[in-house]
Amino acid sequence: MPITFIKPGTTIEFMNRRTIFMGLSALLILAGLIGLVTRGLNLGVDFKGGTKLVIAFKGGEHIDREEIRKVVVARFKELQAGGGDPQVEVQDFYSGGDEEQVQRYVLYTELVTLLSEQQKETIAAAVKGRFGEETMVNPPAEGGDQFFITFATEAPIAQRLGELDTLFKEQGLERVVVDSDKVRDLSLEFFKEANLEQGEGESAEKMLAQIEAEEQFNVRVEEFKKVNTDLSFTVRIEELNAKMEEAIRQVPALGERFLAVESSTSVSPSVGSDLLNNGLLAMVYACLGILLYIALRFDFKYGPGAVIALIHDAFITIGIFALTQVPFSLPIVAAILTIIGYSVNDTIIVFDRIRENVEKLKGMAFDRIINTAINETLSRTILTSGTTLLVVFSVLLLGGGLIRDFAFALAVGIIVGTYSSIFIASPFLLWLHGLGAEKSKA
Repeated sequence: MPITFIKPGTTIEFMNRRTIFMGLSALLILAGLIGLVTRGLNLGVDFKGGTKLVIAFKGGEHIDREEIRKVVVARFKELQAGGGDPQVEVQDFYSGGDEEQVQRYVLYTELVTLLSEQQKETIAAAVKGRFGEETMVNPPAEGGDQFFITFATEAPIAQRLGELDTLFKEQGLERVVVDSDKVRDLSLEFFKEANLEQGEGESAEKMLAQIEAEEQFNVRVEEFKKVNTDLSFTVRIEELNAKMEEAIRQVPALGERFLAVESSTSVSPSVGSDLLNNGLLAMVYACLGILLYIALRFDFKYGPGAVIALIHDAFITIGIFALTQVPFSLPIVAAILTIIGYSVNDTIIVFDRIRENVEKLKGMAFDRIINTAINETLSRTILTSGTTLLVVFSVLLLGGGLIRDFAFALAVGIIVGTYSSIFIASPFLLWLHGLGAEKSKA
């Protein structure tokens, strides 16, 4: 026999208790708004700008994250010469599979570059002084670390790479990566082909062939640099990574186990602000699209209730992020958009049953029709939400890094979305129906 959580004929009074639950929702939204006003969202690097680095240590006894944070903060504060304590956060990062051999941590800092505007101007002047005033130097934009240099005449690539490397290091920069546009284009073409071949399947022989191909390509690049010329070059400054590594290596307990900075991503404050605005606009457009769909699919009076429920879900989820200070980043916006789609699915199921019951139960009070529809779909709602939450909780408990925050947002949204389909969307529909009835009487 099929398992049924709610037996047929069961009548649970949802509509008669709607005032209690709407009051609860109002309290949750108020708490979230207070959290937003007093604490604000803990914006991630994606939105407020900054740098995210994944750093790796040899496996063994767990390293205290606070120890890493203090070392990095002290070094960055020293480099900023009199500035306040730079914001640095360190979190565990689980990539899965090799945690016993390698321990990874993700480090967030509000710093994007260690170059001051004066340093950028000095470097640009030094390049022009060495290679002539006709040389075009585009210094890094806000928060950037890349100089784009175009010379008046072409020169051998290998020679120019060496000259630029020497010049930038004379400016006191320790880690400089110089690249030619032609070499970069050649590399992009090679790795594009390598990625296409890699997607066709993996084997030991194929991996060895790829390693050999890369070695041969590196030899080819070195020969290419010797015999070709170029006008345009890019110089990337990696001082932030270099100074952080230096600070970590100076502490014996950390330096002995430090392996490398495995990845580094920077976002300038203005770009982060644009990303945040676009993310919020995406939520607004999603709600408007759903309103239009429901108006066409059912009746216009059904649409506002669904949209109010979606806004309710988004507000409570964002409020919980403000209260818990879990980092709010682009993956979280993706999670909220997922929640909007999931929540409206539940709401449509209930609304569809209400519409059917309006025809089947003519003469019955509208609040009773809604209550009957909710009870009839309750078993389906519990099964759908329950099985989805099982998967999300598994990711929340076993996942690591940003995937855990993403799963946290989904878990909150699924619970709140299921709740709002019953206690927000349906009561709002009842309220609109009452307004329509009063107008008809008038």
